Amino acid sequence: MWSDKETLYDCLGYSSYVEVLANICTQRELAPLTLGIFGAWGSGKTSLMTMLRYQLDQAVETNKARTLWFNAWKYEGRDEAQSALIHAILGKLTAGRTLANDAKDVFDRLIKGASVLKLAKFITKTAITLTPDLAGFLDCFKEQSKEVAETMEQFEQDFQSLLSKIDVGHIVVFIDDLDRCPSNKVIETFETIKLFLNTPQCTFVIGADPQRIEQAVGEVYGVVDSRRTKDYLEKIVQLPFNIPVQNPQDIACYVGMLIIGRHLQSNEGWNTFIEQRPQLYQAGSGLLNILIEWATTNEKHLCVSCDAIKAELVGILPYVGILGDGLRGNPRQIKRFLNILALRRQLADANKLETDEALLVKMTVLEYVWDDFFNALIDTVDPSTGHSPLIEELVKGDWTSEENQSELVAGFAEKTRLLTFLKNEPGLSGNTDLRPYLFLAQTSISRGKQAPLLPPDEKALALAKSIAGMDRVMSKSASLRAAAEEGGTVESVIRHLANALGSSKDNRARTHILTGFDTICMKHPRFYDDVVKAMEQCDPGSNDAVGIAGNNLLANAETRGITISPDLKERFSKAAGALGVLTSKRDRSRRK
Repeated sequence: MWSDKETLYDCLGYSSYVEVLANICTQRELAPLTLGIFGAWGSGKTSLMTMLRYQLDQAVETNKARTLWFNAWKYEGRDEAQSALIHAILGKLTAGRTLANDAKDVFDRLIKGASVLKLAKFITKTAITLTPDLAGFLDCFKEQSKEVAETMEQFEQDFQSLLSKIDVGHIVVFIDDLDRCPSNKVIETFETIKLFLNTPQCTFVIGADPQRIEQAVGEVYGVVDSRRTKDYLEKIVQLPFNIPVQNPQDIACYVGMLIIGRHLQSNEGWNTFIEQRPQLYQAGSGLLNILIEWATTNEKHLCVSCDAIKAELVGILPYVGILGDGLRGNPRQIKRFLNILALRRQLADANKLETDEALLVKMTVLEYVWDDFFNALIDTVDPSTGHSPLIEELVKGDWTSEENQSELVAGFAEKTRLLTFLKNEPGLSGNTDLRPYLFLAQTSISRGKQAPLLPPDEKALALAKSIAGMDRVMSKSASLRAAAEEGGTVESVIRHLANALGSSKDNRARTHILTGFDTICMKHPRFYDDVVKAMEQCDPGSNDAVGIAGNNLLANAETRGITISPDLKERFSKAAGALGVLTSKRDRSRRK
């Protein structure tokens, strides 16, 4: 299993970024500077910031830089987040130092000022420039307003003086998890950066999802214009750095390095391995062989055998393409996915399930990325065969020409990326047995939906409603699930459907009921007699679909020895017309 924590080990190829950004962070001519490390959840922001901080700390003797890590989320439920940031910076600067009297005086004023500035969150501001409205502030506070105003003016001067007296050339403050905080805390943090710590020796490095920051601006200031929210972000963050999206070769290299890295037992081994990343990245299709060769040559650094490493690599690297299609290279998602996949494989072995490795990866990606589709898959799979009418309809691709189109299928057919993923190798079809994969999904940490355990009567009623519903695929799937039930539940489904057939005036619903009857009775032929009696109360009128479905059902009942009255045959034959007669004959011939 792989840890979800940030890392100093560069499996993502961030070293070149770190080197450049570290230089930028300590350039005096660029400060004061706010550097934004931007990316979506799980894109590797925290790992990049961790590597950047480590690089700066290693060069502290030459750059005289102090670094501080501030986790904004830690204070998300408290009122003092703003002053906490100031106190944290002051504490970092003076930790382990004995201050001279003049420096101590400055420090004490700053500490007092930080406490006074707790009140500053009540200052009214213009939304974009963050210029303090001191007139509004003075109206809010009669007795303390003068003290706060003076503090605001002196704070920056005192802070810069302190840096000089304690011989700190630069302070680099890393603010992480800001996008996990409520909107008001996001804005408070930016206020602190902009208003109180705007000195030439300061650099702030903020890791966040920029869309979340813009959302916070909109919520706090009531700004609906997206251009204005972007302007706000640009005012605060002078230098944005967007983490590049991982391409297929990045993903393959990352996964391979994760597998070997998990078994390295020393920093020496890691350092030796990290040096190989450029060669690994350029290996292309030969990556697997190069990784195996490295493990063989450097076995002394490993805590498992080379054979074990090889087995792991062979078990996942050939399927990285499937992984990339679904997860789009998000490092955190890849780690979590690999953990889920490892658990699935262990469960498959423990339960002696026969699974195809490529299909196991593909089904797990489906569950992880398209959970709405996966939930629909669970609802529509045939429990007797593991076949999915939903997948069958989607992959055959002629759903657009169906008169009786399924809304369920049509909805997923609009998701072109999902359709492409379903059709890519390893292929899925309506004949794929999904049962072992769905079993693994329900017994491990899964995003898939677990079906509720209903009493038999409620289950029968739910199945009957789905069969008599308007969606053809949902009706077909419910019929297959009903056919897989035991006798008591099946009898209850038949009874509910018989009542619905007699009362329904909707031709689509009646067609689905008759087709559902046939599906159930093929598995439980003893109910054909009850079904035929129910059909006596049904007037098919002149609807072809109802007539054809009824004709087929009667023909199948007859082959099972059920006596059909001439009048009932004639009613459905007339409704079906010539097409219905031909269909019935063809169906009887096929079943013989």
